[in-house]
This record gives sequence, structure tokens and C-alpha cells, in this order.
Amino acid sequence: MMKALDIRDYKKVIPIIRSADINTMFALAVLERKVEGKVFIDDESSPASFYIQHPYGMALLYGETNKEDFYVQLTSHMLNLENVRNGFEWLQVYPASLYSKMDAILGTNLIKKNLNEPYKQSFFPGEDKKILEYERINFIFNKKKYLAFRRNLKNEHYKIIATTETIFYQLSGSVIPNHFWNNFGDFIKNGIGFTLLLENDFPASTAFSSYIVDDKLEIGIETYEEKQGSGFASMVCSKLIDYCIENGYEPVWSCNSANIGSRKLAHKLGFEELKRVPYYRLLK
Repeated sequence: MMKALDIRDYKKVIPIIRSADINTMFALAVLERKVEGKVFIDDESSPASFYIQHPYGMALLYGETNKEDFYVQLTSHMLNLENVRNGFEWLQVYPASLYSKMDAILGTNLIKKNLNEPYKQSFFPGEDKKILEYERINFIFNKKKYLAFRRNLKNEHYKIIATTETIFYQLSGSVIPNHFWNNFGDFIKNGIGFTLLLENDFPASTAFSSYIVDDKLEIGIETYEEKQGSGFASMVCSKLIDYCIENGYEPVWSCNSANIGSRKLAHKLGFEELKRVPYYRLLK
């Protein structure tokens, strides 16, 4: 069975999750109590599997177990058979041996998507009742490539400021600071963000730390839909990357393989593709 782990024991799981060779920063943010997530285990006395949920709607299944009742409950959770989720949850699993396990337990409930097809909220017939498998891409930062790009970045003299409390709560979209931090006080104490303002101080684009773990800072970016394609994302992300370089942080970028815009922006900013892992969109 999936048993809730006592929050006092979260810290014991940190070194285990750190051993993974994929980006697990969102899971570590939960374990370090930077956000209020949940952790489930397969066995209280000697856990072998950990299911870590971040409030943004991401989850990590780490480790294999020989307890089939755990997988029965896990399958029920993934298919949302008890209607506990109102939105999608995006799941990564580790290690790679779990990929075949996922195929086996999901069977015909799983659809493997064309990885060159952009993600859409609308579905092909029947897909709304299926788990969809994409890939999550982990990038690595190439400072030399970034600096070459930075030298040629056009400076249009737009106003870029540190993200304020007003902006923090004003922003709307799918990737905004308010989805990754408990509140503005927590964000300003433990994170950082920059916002590009247009006339009347309209926040057109914001780049921010979605997670900071040790010396790594994962970048989140949201641009107002009507201003996408304007180059604002490059400008404001560059401001955040410059901050990382000046303060000794390694900038981190990960995204859904179906997020073509994020992939293009990452490459433009000097990030190089490092690893791809299955990324499952669970049912709501």
C-alpha cells in the first residue's frame, strides 16, 4: 500500500533522491520543506519506493518494490479511479527499469505520444481517458555558448526589475512564481525573479527560480501570451542567468519534450540537451 511518510522523516529521503542522475529538484524542494508537498512509501519499516508530490502538479516515483499491492494502489492513483485529482499530474520514474514496469501495469491505459508533436490541451478521441507518455528533457548549461549569445542580445532598453510582491500575485499563467512558492515572503527569502515591464508597468515576461537546491537554480519563465515571440523571454531569462553567474549558481533548465517553445529558448540561451526520460501525464 502507499503509506504517507511522516514529515519528520522527509530529511532521511534526501540523500536517496540526490543519488538519481536525473533532475529531481522539484522533489528535493518538497523533502527540504520549501513547499508543502506529500511523500508516500511502500513500507514503513524498510521503504524501497517513494512517491513524492509537488503542489505544482509534478511527481516522482523513485525506487522499485516487490510489494504488488503498492503497484495496485499506484495504478489506481495514476488513473484517478477515486477522483482525488481535479487537474493533471505529471510523473517521472526512476530508475530506468521502472519504464517497463509502467508499460506493464498501465497496459492499454497508456498512449505513447509523438515526441515531435507540440502539447495541446485538447485531445484526440479517447486521449482524455488515457495516460499520455511524453519525455522530460534535462539540459546542461554551456556558459561559453550563453556568453556568445549574450554579447549579441539586442538591448531595447526595456525596464527589467526584481519581481515585486504586487507582480508575484498579479501574474497569471501556467509557470508563475506563485505556483512554486508558498507565498511571496517565502519566495523573496529563498528565491529570486526578474520581470520585464512595458508601459504602465505591465509585467510582460517573468523569469524566476522555480527551485533552488544547493548551488543549482532551476529557471521558470512565463510570458504574457500576446507578447510571446517578442524576444522578451530571452531578455528576462538573460537577466536571471547573469544573476546565477554573478552569485555562483548553476542555471538549470528542464521541460516537456512537447514544449517546443521552451526547447527553442533553452538552446538559444546556451543550454544543451543532456538526457530524456519518460514523462507521464496522469489522468484528472
